[in-house]
Amino acid sequence: MANTAVSKAGIRAAQSGDSADAAGLVFSSGPVAFNHIFNCTHGPDIRDFLADQFAKAATMFSYRHHYVYEQAGQVIATIAGFDKPSHNTTFIGNAKAIFSHYGWRGIVKGLRFEMSLVKPPRKRCYYLCHIAVDPQWRGRGIAAQLINFMAARAKAQGYSVLSLDVAESNAAALHLYQQMGFKIVKCNRSYNGILDNHLYMEMSLIEGVC
Repeated sequence: MANTAVSKAGIRAAQSGDSADAAGLVFSSGPVAFNHIFNCTHGPDIRDFLADQFAKAATMFSYRHHYVYEQAGQVIATIAGFDKPSHNTTFIGNAKAIFSHYGWRGIVKGLRFEMSLVKPPRKRCYYLCHIAVDPQWRGRGIAAQLINFMAARAKAQGYSVLSLDVAESNAAALHLYQQMGFKIVKCNRSYNGILDNHLYMEMSLIEGVC
């Protein structure tokens, strides 16, 4: 979906110039997974990598797939969204960027993570990720506003389901998602002692369907 709309609540389409603020937020949406896949012993610091890719157009980390929440000129929260086709279009860009910075280790770790714990969106489903709020601004309903904003856009464009993944250990996020109507569909078990189990959750965008 083209990210062109701006809401009165401080939510706007991300821009390439947001990369410095957004990189740390995106990282905070899954630090354990990012540190495992993009190990700095094999490449640059993950925040530097994310900032670089956020400012460009080719990967799933690009500003093109993100919205931000801006407060007094500062980006304090992020969210990204994909459907199956848009996610697929980033595959080659993701692979090239990861390989050029982290080599085959990054490619192998990234593929295994995606195949086992956080899988691509299914058909007619709009998938949310990189949901993050600056720690100083948490507890003010900003994450819920971002999710509701994306849900409204997805519903308007004909998607029937909103989905996301959350680390099982992230109790605060899990509680929020359940309050908003997301239901656990599947628990994907970790394949090593580093990564968390991940819960795949869905919420219907069709009125009257749970």
